[in-house]
Amino acid sequence: MECCGKQIWTNLTKDTLHKLGIDPPDEAKYRAVKARWDAIAKPLDGMGRFEEITAQIGAVTGDETLDLSRKAVLIFCADNGIVAEGVSQSGQEVTLAVAKSMAKNASSVGRMARFAGADTIPVAIGINSDLRVDGVLNRKIARGTHDFLLQPAMSEMETLCAIETGMDLVAKCKEDGYRILATGEMGIGNTTTSSAVAAALLGCESALVVGRGAGLSDRGLLRKREVVDLAIEKYDLYHADAFEILQTVGGLDLCGISGICIGGALYHVPIVLDGII
Repeated sequence: MECCGKQIWTNLTKDTLHKLGIDPPDEAKYRAVKARWDAIAKPLDGMGRFEEITAQIGAVTGDETLDLSRKAVLIFCADNGIVAEGVSQSGQEVTLAVAKSMAKNASSVGRMARFAGADTIPVAIGINSDLRVDGVLNRKIARGTHDFLLQPAMSEMETLCAIETGMDLVAKCKEDGYRILATGEMGIGNTTTSSAVAAALLGCESALVVGRGAGLSDRGLLRKREVVDLAIEKYDLYHADAFEILQTVGGLDLCGISGICIGGALYHVPIVLDGII
């Protein structure tokens, strides 16, 4: 498979994806990090969750020294065809505009990352534009996804390629010296895609997971819930596997983030997740 002009994971298919070998976290390193905390003159577990998190990092990396000297946020930017159904108050042009802002570190993620000493790496994985933006890594799979009320959001090949991209970027970041990565995304309509994926995976009603996103009106919220319900019924997603759900109602950014999580497990790089998407 060739993706974005670069050969990556040429044997990745749905079958090989399911069969990837993942080493479990190193329990001995987890205990070693915890033992270090317990040896400090303080109440046992006095640092609370922080002790557990750092021990988890040691277990993932297999290194109790916890070298987190270089860190980055990988931000996947992609458009979603489902915006045609009136589920967002903004148009797709906002995705490109915010990506440009990210390239200049002028967005909120850039400012917060700079405060935390982390680099930001915006990635154009599915922006609905042919414009290349300096400072945004071009890994475009397609110009956005399809309207999933009309047809599945992506083809099987596009889904695999986007997952590969996330995996590949983790490998590249580790090679470049990054020790911990956080995920990020930008794409108008992606609270609808992520809510649809969540509802399908959890087998729950849309009302439990569909929110207002960036500030929908009451009417917009009802439409958003209706869209998710219609898609789940149309494709029988309560009985689908995770890959089919992702391909059918997900987004290129969600696929990329999935690849980051898989890549983190494969290459022993801790991944920080935050937010519904």
